Amino acid sequence: MAASPVEASLPYPQLFIAGRTSAPASVTLRFAIDAEGRPFDITGEIEPRARLYTRDLMPALRASRFATDGTASGCSITYNPTLQPYAELPRDILGRFGVAQRARIERDAWDRIAPGNCRERPRIAPLLRAYPDWRKIERRAGEWGWTYVGYDIDADGNPVNIATLISSGDAGLDAEGRAAAEQGRFAGGPRIGCVQVWWRGPETIPAPTIPPKEDTKGNPACDIDDRWAKEPRLTYPRPYQNRAIEGWAILRFDVAPWGEIGSIEVLDAQPSSEIGDAASAVLRAARFKPQEAGLSGCIDRVIFRIRSDEAGDKPDDGTGEPG
Repeated sequence: MAASPVEASLPYPQLFIAGRTSAPASVTLRFAIDAEGRPFDITGEIEPRARLYTRDLMPALRASRFATDGTASGCSITYNPTLQPYAELPRDILGRFGVAQRARIERDAWDRIAPGNCRERPRIAPLLRAYPDWRKIERRAGEWGWTYVGYDIDADGNPVNIATLISSGDAGLDAEGRAAAEQGRFAGGPRIGCVQVWWRGPETIPAPTIPPKEDTKGNPACDIDDRWAKEPRLTYPRPYQNRAIEGWAILRFDVAPWGEIGSIEVLDAQPSSEIGDAASAVLRAARFKPQEAGLSGCIDRVIFRIRSDEAGDKPDDGTGEPG
């Protein structure tokens, strides 16, 4: 069934080092679409050599929305990577590297974003720093917002020639970023080519509804009150946490008499198979207390839920005059 994206979320770019990484291959993902146009049940066979640059593909697809006349199944999308020399990257791609991935970009990249002497020593000293009014800026589900504000500093320490240099397309964030830059005051001027960067974290995308427990009954002998010698430690998959995407998995597994968990089978995982992989890793690292005999056919659930102190939007702002 054909469906058109109304909110296409682009995967975050990856940095490849010449001579260390072979040319990436295309990746095809299969998925269904729910009544709200959000992809789920995302699967795909990804070659080991491609895993470096595909970590955000399934989360990016989940963060997209499609125009449909109801639900849809049997959908697919193919991602074709494009290689570009770092020195030739467009400014908006540099901006995604510098903010969306929280990756440090080099001095020459900052000079391409905003040429000037603002990053030279001695560094300018901020005397007054203002912040955007976050109450005026809405979050987007699964999507970061960012703005790079360029400005110069006159001899009296006042920001002048204020302009948005790079933007994720959020007009409200752009306006608040410019307003914050305008209110700043600095010592050490005059300077040109200064930059302030602000970002806004994503709104949480809830997981699809998990089936009732009675739909997947396991071996009742596994339901031991005091069973853990080493409790499962939930490790949220980073690309999903960065986009505030929730998920869950239902797993079947066996337990050896000495407590080791094995034969893990993912019965269901949403919104993607990667959530099932992450849940399996959580369970595999746990251990039951030794039993007189082993257990088989155990059923458990691993739920990945974003907490207010866990979302990818902490802190809410990125600031400063990068050096």
